[in-house]
Amino acid sequence: MKLNFAKYLIIAFLLASCRNQEKEVLEYGLNSKAANDLRVAVHISDFDNYKTFLDRLKEIVCSDSIPKIVLETENKIRNIYPIANCEIPMFHPRFKNTFFIQKDSIVKNERKVKFSELSMRMKQNFENMGEKPDFAESPEKVLFIFEFYRNKGVDGIERYLEIITKSYDSLKTKEDLKITFWPKIDVIIELDNEKLNYDKIE
Repeated sequence: MKLNFAKYLIIAFLLASCRNQEKEVLEYGLNSKAANDLRVAVHISDFDNYKTFLDRLKEIVCSDSIPKIVLETENKIRNIYPIANCEIPMFHPRFKNTFFIQKDSIVKNERKVKFSELSMRMKQNFENMGEKPDFAESPEKVLFIFEFYRNKGVDGIERYLEIITKSYDSLKTKEDLKITFWPKIDVIIELDNEKLNYDKIE
């Protein structure tokens, strides 16, 4: 009886020790070295839809602070510092530099990227240095853009972020992981007095 009690005591002690272990903290993004008092934590699960999530990122940046998306698992905390602006910058990202994350896929050069091959594709783009036309011009230009509809939910974003950060970790590169979030816009081209008119559909 005493032996069984001792076993239970040891197991309880080990479980308590595991719970008290500090989690490993990993940082991603250009602002990962920003001052702590500028960082504002964002938990994706707090938002009902993509619009309120985008609005919160904008609100933080426009208040001269830095959004920090927090992903927490049993043994790791991943802090992701996305590229965010008060207004979405007006530029057309080159397909060869950009991974697009959509509701059901990651797309590069208009082709779906399997999760199992993502780290390899990232490595090819980080190391290309403009040599092959289908890969990034330079490691500084490699970019991950999330494109979800504003009125849709945020389901899947955390999963994609975990897949991307894990693939990035496997490379052990010193290059920054650049991630940004945009609203998905479907464009219908209409002629308006012989000028192009673009309608947004959400």
